[in-house]
Amino acid sequence: MTRTYLSGSLLIAVLWLAPLAHAEQHFAPQDTPPSGAEGAADDDAGADEGAADTDEGATDAAADADANAEAPAPDQEALDIDALRQEYLKLRDELFRSRARAAAVASGLYSTKLRIQLDYESGRFYTVTRSTLRLDGANVFDDTAGAISADRAPRFEGFVAPGRHQVTVRIEAVGKDDDRFTSTIENTFTIQATAGKDVLLRIRARDAGDIPYAWEKDQKGTYKLALDVAVEATDRAAASPTTSSHQRQRQRPPIAARAAPRPSASGANAARP
Repeated sequence: MTRTYLSGSLLIAVLWLAPLAHAEQHFAPQDTPPSGAEGAADDDAGADEGAADTDEGATDAAADADANAEAPAPDQEALDIDALRQEYLKLRDELFRSRARAAAVASGLYSTKLRIQLDYESGRFYTVTRSTLRLDGANVFDDTAGAISADRAPRFEGFVAPGRHQVTVRIEAVGKDDDRFTSTIENTFTIQATAGKDVLLRIRARDAGDIPYAWEKDQKGTYKLALDVAVEATDRAAASPTTSSHQRQRQRPPIAARAAPRPSASGANAARP
């Protein structure tokens, strides 16, 4: 009976402790490392962090290499400056040769030298407000200071191609005594440029009328606008070579070869028949 009682007590104790052990196993924290999918996920995360660190290191290395490449060495800068200088000298020589060729071509094509003189002879009574010269439609002289009535300087001087050329003259003037009276002289004509010669074109304009100063007194006056043109072609004088002082000294005859001065007439010489 006693054995039966002990067996029943042990059975009751086992049945009472079994649920407690199961509950502790279910709710106890897991201190052991994870297994299966959780471990694989942790391994993947660590691998990604390592790859990211590797990429950052490679990016920093590439940036350092680019920075070193962008900063040239002093020797390289000197080489670049010397190369640019050589290129500049080459371009300058080509430019000079091109200008020389252009001058040679121009001297062959434009062999006529044209000189234009334009004078206004009525500057005492009229103020020239503007004067222009056009050669083949292009302005070669344009003045608003009244230069054509103040001096006789050439208004144009340059080389033109041989052949026919058109010249247009326009002069605007206003009366000095009465600025209500203005006049405009405009004429167009042609000239012939001869190859290898100098052409001189003289133009003289005037207004011989009296309206600026006569109108106030007599209520009458006149305009007498005139333009005279003279054209002359002459041969171009060849430039004579300049003789140096040394050459002039060599060209002089020696002292012994020079003619001796003639003796002055003395009394004896004068008495000689």
